[in-house]
Amino acid sequence: MSSGPTIVDNPNFDAVESAHALFKAVDGIGTNENVIIDIITSCSNKQRQEIKKQFQKIYRKDLVKEFKSEILIRFSFDFKQLLESMFMTPLELDTHLLKHTTKGLGTDEKALVEILLTRSAEEMIQIKDEYMKRFRISLEDDVADDTSGDFRKFVFPLCRAKRRGVALVNLSKARDVAAEINDTFTQYRGTDTPRFDFIGFCCCENFKQIKATVDEYEKLTDEVMIDFIENEFHGDAAYALKSAIKCSNSMPGFFAERLYKSMEGIATNDEALIRILVCRSEIDLEEIKREFENRYGKTLESKIKSHTSRQFKQLLLAILRGNVTKEAM
Repeated sequence: MSSGPTIVDNPNFDAVESAHALFKAVDGIGTNENVIIDIITSCSNKQRQEIKKQFQKIYRKDLVKEFKSEILIRFSFDFKQLLESMFMTPLELDTHLLKHTTKGLGTDEKALVEILLTRSAEEMIQIKDEYMKRFRISLEDDVADDTSGDFRKFVFPLCRAKRRGVALVNLSKARDVAAEINDTFTQYRGTDTPRFDFIGFCCCENFKQIKATVDEYEKLTDEVMIDFIENEFHGDAAYALKSAIKCSNSMPGFFAERLYKSMEGIATNDEALIRILVCRSEIDLEEIKREFENRYGKTLESKIKSHTSRQFKQLLLAILRGNVTKEAM
């Protein structure tokens, strides 16, 4: 059984040949979306950057702009968004996505939490630098301006890359912290004893230590940590804290749930579908697919088929299927 990414480097990749094929696909009377989809899902993100360079070198044109001009006329907006995302580097895409969560009239709190929680401290340092270069404002300032209260206390340290990178587990510390959470939130409720900084713990501690602490807390109290959070916190802060606990238990499980909820109800959250499939395609999308089926009794592929349409559906499914051959598994 495969695990990890659905898309990897293609050993038979030829950037020049791909650039020529894409030019033919977008030039002329009709755009050939099947060729576009086949080419861009047959190679990795790094290889797509090479295609962009060769396309510019050979035709003196920006490949993404060519896509935009053609697709705006002939294809859907969601297909255009997905194509554009696939030709950004991971750093460019994360920076773009974070800006998108805060610009406009409202903040997309769920997307903001998802991105900040699932990037490493090292990745966040790079994102912060890129964000400042691109937008002339710090990520921290943008996020602080659009958030408040306990939710701001959670996301602000993540913007500053404060999560500990060491993945070692200290069981003695986990037991002590579990006891402190229980004592200061229940035993000493209503007293002058300061409460344990649960928000700081969830946004700064490494996920393995969080999971160990949650396990110790649940053994100590016979209470599910998610229930504790729902009793003590509210709104966006509660959502963020529960997301941290879910990530500590299973990152693929967290994304499987996000994908399932993006296709609940009448309207599909196309932005969430694009963000998760593109960002996780070279990391753990196979594991997310498996987790999705285990949790919801249906494949992610079947869910996407029933909630999307046309070229957008074709490209999403091609990302899901990927380019990893059985021989490479």
